[in-house]
Amino acid sequence: MQSSELYLLTGAAGWLGTGLIRALLEGLPDVSGMKNVPENRRLRVLIRPGEDSQTLQEFHERIDRVEGDVRDLEGCKRFVNNADGAKLIHVAGVIHPRWASEFDSINHIGTKTLVQAAADAGLERAVVMSSNSPCGNNPHHDHRFDEFSPYHPYMGYGRSKMKMEMAVKAIHEEGRIKSVIVRAPWVGQQRAVL
Repeated sequence: MQSSELYLLTGAAGWLGTGLIRALLEGLPDVSGMKNVPENRRLRVLIRPGEDSQTLQEFHERIDRVEGDVRDLEGCKRFVNNADGAKLIHVAGVIHPRWASEFDSINHIGTKTLVQAAADAGLERAVVMSSNSPCGNNPHHDHRFDEFSPYHPYMGYGRSKMKMEMAVKAIHEEGRIKSVIVRAPWVGQQRAVL
C-alpha cells in the first residue's frame, strides 16, 4: 500500500485556505503541475475551536482536523506530530484584529511558534504567506518589490509580517527547515492559486 501524500494547512476555513483545499484536492486544470491530483493526497488542517467551513465538510474523507491555535505551542505540536514527509502551508493570519496586539501575537509569534514546532517535528519544508506590507508602499506606480527590497513596513500589519518573515528566515538559516515566504499583494477573493 502506498503511503499518503500529506499537506498541513493553517487558515483552512478562510477564503484563501478554502481555495488552497480545492486546488490541493481537486487540482487546477489550467496549471500544468496541478492538473492531476494523486488519489492518496490528504490534508491535515489546524482549526480554531468553533471554526468550520463548508469546504471542510465537502472533503471530510480526505481532511483530518486538529483543533488549536498558532499561539499555543501544544496545539502546534499536536498539529505537526507524526507528519514525516509532510509539507506545511501556513496562510493563517490576522488583517483586521480586534486588538492591535493580535498583529504580533498571531502573525509574528504565532507563525514563529508553528514553524519552530514543525522544525522540531522534522518537517522539511514550509510555505509561509506574507504580504507586500513589510516593504511598505511603492514609491511610484511602475515600481515592483522583490525578495531583495528593503523593509519599510506599512503600519502594524506590515510590522508584524516583517517580524514574521525575519523569524522564519532565521529558522531557515539555522538549517532547521526549508522555507519559502510568499509576499502576496492584495490577493483577490476571486480565485486562490498556488
